[in-house]
Amino acid sequence: MLLQKEVFTIDELSLYTGYTVDYIYKMVHQGVIPYSKPNGKKLFFVKEEIVSWLSANKHKSDQELEIQANSYLMSKKFGR
Repeated sequence: MLLQKEVFTIDELSLYTGYTVDYIYKMVHQGVIPYSKPNGKKLFFVKEEIVSWLSANKHKSDQELEIQANSYLMSKKFGR
């Protein structure tokens, strides 16, 4: 059921991400994680925003880097 939700409470976000509630509060305080706070009360987190945030700053695998390097070298070799 949690995976079908589009908006999480802080407790649900903790279950979804594996981060502790305390750590999530810390990230909210630091302005690191996207959230909304309607009426200045309870925190809510939009799943789509959280997935984008978690996916940001992706590091490529060695295989992806090798493919990218080979592609670059081939384009230089053949002047593309």
